[in-house]
Amino acid sequence: MRIYQPVRGVGAALRENSFMIIDDAGVEIGQGGLEFRILKKMYEERPLNIEMTMNAHPAANDTLYGALIARAERIKAENEDLPARLYTRCAINDGARYNYFINMGFDDRDGVELFVRRLEENTSVRRNYPPIGTKCEDADLHTRARREEFLQRLKSLGDEPHAEEWLVDQMRSPVFAAKVVMYGAEFAGAILISGSQNEAVVHMIGVEPKWRGKGVGAAMIDESVQQLLEQKVAYLIVRTQRRNQRMLRLLKRCLFEWVRTEELLLGRDM
Repeated sequence: MRIYQPVRGVGAALRENSFMIIDDAGVEIGQGGLEFRILKKMYEERPLNIEMTMNAHPAANDTLYGALIARAERIKAENEDLPARLYTRCAINDGARYNYFINMGFDDRDGVELFVRRLEENTSVRRNYPPIGTKCEDADLHTRARREEFLQRLKSLGDEPHAEEWLVDQMRSPVFAAKVVMYGAEFAGAILISGSQNEAVVHMIGVEPKWRGKGVGAAMIDESVQQLLEQKVAYLIVRTQRRNQRMLRLLKRCLFEWVRTEELLLGRDM
């Protein structure tokens, strides 16, 4: 059995963060990689997030795991030794993977949570308005530069990175909403929603740290809901990590209901 770094990275991981294992006959029996992002605005206490992908024959698990853990420690050291969270995705019914990582010291405190809000007119529900002095408005996405700026702002707040082409594709959806909250020329937050008349999805939402706790996120959701109601959309869906407690509080405030845990994010602090 031999472990080596492939010519190309595994999945979206860079080559230097990837490993492959072959047996004595030259047959591949395992591969894994690490992707990392620094999310200081989302997770102040542990801003370095390292995701581990690992798929191997049981005989190769420990060798591959050891190489990935060692590389994760180097990534941490190379990034000013920032407090980190190392995690791996695990399907709800994958008992073998779950038991392996739990035995390796990972915990199951995190997961991808699905929330849904049924959209219907309810005059008894209090609207959330943006803070005094701010304005919630449709985002200007008319040019490539504007679209890239919009995505970069959300990326800086912790959302997944997306190419401008992805945003253009979302804009072609039957239902689309992109809004920002501004305080004069100062950016406070943004939200991106797309989908169909049956259901729309909140793909991205973020609020600048100095504006958190002031109702910016709730105002963006409520403004979007008003638009979706006019378009007769039935449901609004959000997926978020359980670790993101700020987002969970926002969803509760905005009348979303928890449906299920779709995926476990087994992890350990570093």
